[in-house]
Amino acid sequence: MTPACSDPVAWSRLCDYWAGDVAAAESDRIEEHLFGCGACSAALARLADVAEALRGEIPAVVSAAELQALRERGLTIQENPVAPGTRREVEFPPGVDLMIHRLQGMDLGGARRVQVSVRSESTGDLLFDDLFAPFDRARGEVLVACQRHFAHMPRDIVFEVQAHDDAGVVSRATFFVPHVFAG
Repeated sequence: MTPACSDPVAWSRLCDYWAGDVAAAESDRIEEHLFGCGACSAALARLADVAEALRGEIPAVVSAAELQALRERGLTIQENPVAPGTRREVEFPPGVDLMIHRLQGMDLGGARRVQVSVRSESTGDLLFDDLFAPFDRARGEVLVACQRHFAHMPRDIVFEVQAHDDAGVVSRATFFVPHVFAG
């Protein structure tokens, strides 16, 4: 067990140090402290682990470029095209890392901003809300990324898409996608 530090580097300073946002003299002082302090070195390692986990996190709504980058990372991806107003149950099979719901059939040509909300159909509980979701104007679609660890969420998922244009007009589309997590 690492002994406690009598003069620990503050978490905010460790964050600044890790991000390279401290002056050279302060960076040198922090490094000198870290070389001799197991507790603060362990705290910095936890910070680095958190930052790395966030880098690997997949956003709930992705762009076509982000989807391509995920493919290039070697993820096993299954796609689920869904039209507005339809109910399409989807099974998330074993061995699939990511389910991409292609919410299609919307007129997004004049959209300035798209908002995607995810809620439970039975309870109405809001599970996720992205006010500035990436979208494809030309294809009229939004790509929602569902990951295996979402299995704890309600299975009766409803995606609601709101497209806002420059005139303030909001068009809406709803997609019903009950989830089954196999294996």
